Amino acid sequence: MSKGKKTLIALAVLLAVALVSGLTTMAVTNYGSQSDPLVTLSYLNETLTPAIKSQVEAAINAKAAELEQAFASANPGTAAQQQSGFSVLTLSNGQTVVCEVGVEIMPRIGSVVSAGADNPRLVDETDGSTVAAAGTKLATNHMYMVTIKGNGIKATANNTKVLIRGSYTVS
Repeated sequence: MSKGKKTLIALAVLLAVALVSGLTTMAVTNYGSQSDPLVTLSYLNETLTPAIKSQVEAAINAKAAELEQAFASANPGTAAQQQSGFSVLTLSNGQTVVCEVGVEIMPRIGSVVSAGADNPRLVDETDGSTVAAAGTKLATNHMYMVTIKGNGIKATANNTKVLIRGSYTVS
């Protein structure tokens, strides 16, 4: 082999090594950079998802508090009670329960009369009738529903107990 061929082969090998070395260096330095990001599943599950969840929960809680405050300022003096199921409410003589639409009331002990300004005051779900006049005595163990906001009941005896479900205020 001539000296020129050996030099050409050595130069070709040197050029190939330099090319491979340069490409490897470039690949290693750009691996996982901002221009070529690498995100693992463990990063998504352990870091990113919990961070997003906490930000969303914080935003929801802040908005809920804001809405509750706006409701309270729009409805001053209301201390409304809201139950998902029936609860026992004990009333003194003369106490009035002012209800939202859909509240259900069942007189159990003592006596109550219908209250409110709008007609019909209540609907008797037990027999399907309506209670039109304010001051009408309500039957014990009958289920009544408020269909107009602001209507309700008034206790006419001490230690009166009613079952109630829904949003109401006692005055």
